[in-house]
Amino acid sequence: MKTIFSIYKQIQVKEVSYESGDQTVTAKCLIQNGQDTIETEMQFSHSDLNRMISKIMAMGYDFKIEQVNHLDFGDGTEVIDYAFENVFGEAVTLEEFEFNHQVRKIRA
Repeated sequence: MKTIFSIYKQIQVKEVSYESGDQTVTAKCLIQNGQDTIETEMQFSHSDLNRMISKIMAMGYDFKIEQVNHLDFGDGTEVIDYAFENVFGEAVTLEEFEFNHQVRKIRA
């Protein structure tokens, strides 16, 4: 699969939030390219989020599901959010992760 987005050497996802049924997740991240570290917010696919989580777990980290927050609004709407530091026990940096789907938004 062709890479759509790669402007950095390292990415560290701080936290993720999404509404059930949404096509994208919103993530607060730190990206590093050379000497520059930029704090940003991105929207990308659930597929790419799952790939990130799988890559982190392949690095030997456990995903602690009890650290995931579910906010149910009672009308069928549910917001899921969690900090990667909480679910993996520490901040994790991914090197040369490549998104397979279009990143919808990126802002500093």
